[in-house]
Amino acid sequence: VTPELMIKACTFYAGRLLKTHFYTWRERTIPPINEDDPLAEKMEKAAEYYNFRLQRYVFRHWHSYVKAQKEQLKNKLLRIQQMFQCCKLIIILNKWRDKARYKNKKRENELMLKHELQLRKWRSKLKLKVSAKEESICPKQDISEVFLVDEIPAFDISQLPKRAILQIDFSTVKNIITDKYVVSTLQRWRLNVLRLNFCGCVLRMKTLRSVSLCRNLQELNVSDCPTLTDESMRFISESCPGVLYLNLSNTAITNRTMRLLPRYFHNLQNLSLAYCRKFTDKGLQYLNLGNGCHKLIYLDLSGCTQISDSAMEILSAKCHYLHILDISGCILLTDKMLEDIQMGCKQLRILKMQYCRLISKEAAKKMLSMVQQQEYSAADPPHWFGYDFEGKPLTEEQDIKPLKDSELTLNESTYSSEEEV
Repeated sequence: VTPELMIKACTFYAGRLLKTHFYTWRERTIPPINEDDPLAEKMEKAAEYYNFRLQRYVFRHWHSYVKAQKEQLKNKLLRIQQMFQCCKLIIILNKWRDKARYKNKKRENELMLKHELQLRKWRSKLKLKVSAKEESICPKQDISEVFLVDEIPAFDISQLPKRAILQIDFSTVKNIITDKYVVSTLQRWRLNVLRLNFCGCVLRMKTLRSVSLCRNLQELNVSDCPTLTDESMRFISESCPGVLYLNLSNTAITNRTMRLLPRYFHNLQNLSLAYCRKFTDKGLQYLNLGNGCHKLIYLDLSGCTQISDSAMEILSAKCHYLHILDISGCILLTDKMLEDIQMGCKQLRILKMQYCRLISKEAAKKMLSMVQQQEYSAADPPHWFGYDFEGKPLTEEQDIKPLKDSELTLNESTYSSEEEV
């Protein structure tokens, strides 16, 4: 063995011996470490973090839910406040309405009392005259003008002259009476007037507005009134909803007035639009809007050259109670219109279709079996209609030929003359 190898062997042995003693010392000095503890610690931290995230997620949802509940509660409280305010306003309006009605009724009663006092004063004067001329009283004199000395007559409207209460006819005195007296008369008897006749009268807007004071008006005739406009009809329609008979023939009304009729005149039974040529098919269709004029019994469209089958189709679909229809001079109507009337107007009894050239004889004969009285003629319109067979206005120089080949088909009517009117 060489000394070098001996040195290497001693060095290797010393190193091995040192390593062995070091490991033995380490094992005795440093306790053994468990590998599961760090893993458990990490799992614990992970569990804490997960619980924190879960709590945060739940808290967010709970916060959103609480916020939504508070918002709903706030909206409910606001709605309750609005309902409370609305109920409060309704109570106030009801009290105001009752008070207004009471004042209005009181004012009407005072007015009636004033009329009664005026009537008693007039009757007292008349009683003195009658008592002075008692021996010369005519047997035909109205007994309502004779009273006992100690008797105080009660206010009875039926004892008043019918011209002052039931029917005021200004058309017969249109060239004598002035607008001032018309307005004063209507203002005085506005609660008792049932019928008004302004046929052919030239009235101002103030006079036409005074008609709106007659809230119990049932019959109104404003035919041939050149000053009647849509605006004046608006005042009348808004204040007189109880009109049953309305005559607007030969006036300048347009679709605006036609729109007002179904809106206010729900009980209208008789309507005359003869020779009113400024409204269109659309205006006639307005009669079926809303509650409409579905109670019409009499309808006069004679001389309305602008009316076509489309308007009559819609009209016949709603006016089921129509008894009398006059379409004389409506030159655009054809046989299709009669078919629509047969389907919709089952209660039609009187049909007038003079000078309707586009309606055939066959269709008129077929219609004859449905109605009780019919007037039909396919001739040209006479000169007093004011237009020719095409609807064009006539001039004074045109020579109107006499009627030829005119046919008239009549059935005996089962109505009396009063019922036909």
